Amino acid sequence: MAATIFLCLCVSACAVIQKLKMPTKVHIKGISKGFEIGTIVHTETGRVFSFEELMADLEGVRIVYVGERHSNKAHHDIQLRILKALYEKDPALLVGIEMFVSSDQQALDQWSASRLDEKTFLKEIDWEKKWKFDFGLYRAIFDFIREGALKVVAINVPRSIVEKVARVGLDGLSDEERDQIAQEIDTSREEHRVYVESIFGAHESDEISAFEFFYEAQCVWEDSMAEAISQALNNKRMIVITGNGHIAHKFGIPDRAFKRTNASFRTIMPLAVGTEVESDAADYIWVTRAETQTHGSWMRSGGPRKPVVGLKFKHLDQGKGVLIVDVVPKSPAARAGIKPQDILVAIDGNPVSRLSDLHNSITRSKGVSNFVFKIDRQGKLLELTVRIKKANPAGTQTVTDPF
Repeated sequence: MAATIFLCLCVSACAVIQKLKMPTKVHIKGISKGFEIGTIVHTETGRVFSFEELMADLEGVRIVYVGERHSNKAHHDIQLRILKALYEKDPALLVGIEMFVSSDQQALDQWSASRLDEKTFLKEIDWEKKWKFDFGLYRAIFDFIREGALKVVAINVPRSIVEKVARVGLDGLSDEERDQIAQEIDTSREEHRVYVESIFGAHESDEISAFEFFYEAQCVWEDSMAEAISQALNNKRMIVITGNGHIAHKFGIPDRAFKRTNASFRTIMPLAVGTEVESDAADYIWVTRAETQTHGSWMRSGGPRKPVVGLKFKHLDQGKGVLIVDVVPKSPAARAGIKPQDILVAIDGNPVSRLSDLHNSITRSKGVSNFVFKIDRQGKLLELTVRIKKANPAGTQTVTDPF
């Protein structure tokens, strides 16, 4: 399945904000002044709240949504701080997390019960394949969950189903696939449709060519997570940890969960300095520093900084390699002579059948490295040397896909 499809579907904070020239403040449209790092802004009034005032407002709220830019550690620090404060008032608090699907629930329960060590837990949930971001960004949150024996709720749906809807639409799902998503998928909200359509123009591809299917896929995503929240909530309270795009303007998960539960909620959106946002993007904007070095790894937009190869690809069935669907001009892959429709079958003799195989082969190197890519070009095997220089902290332009 095309790795590019899922990345196109990730409606993140990039769709909510516009970058400004001077990364010193966050600006909220309709409010003349900017807001500096550490500021918590109540968007309805434009007033700056203290953390204590924020928590006082959240005290009677059933569901608290705290967004994130996945690769920004400061956002996860905010999530942890709010989680701890909510737990102090309510030890029965539920924790809904975007990155997990129902098949992960047993491992999550075992983690909360301290029955799995970290290495086994990450293997059980297949972290590298499903999420790919540095677990170090989330470690403190998961350690606190285990210390408090908190119940984690897997709210997401299999990526393959969302990708399929984006390609062929809801009607293309099998009965088995349909049973894994929300019973009701609402595609009628016009302002949400306009919002998603503004994103679609930048992500249209060979795999995703029909906006209606793209929009259905987004609604499948949002409604299914909302349904998972509603089914788990009962009479409890929940904090939901998810990407900013899923809570933006509330018409992603929050309003859809409210429709099912009638439970009160607030949305809190951490945003890095140097961004501008609509005043109705969230109930609260929490201003953070930009992405910084974390656990020895420089972070970039979209995930851990990886060496830039310049390929977009999709998986083939039965471990036959990965199909190159596009090659970025002047990239290391292009300079090596790799072409669209080539099939990558091995790197330095190591078979390649999925994304993690590429990650493992490339990221083990340091600095500038030469890699031998074995390519199947219309039945003819070629060995092409790709010279890759790892991205540096100053920032290297990358493509949408990790490779």
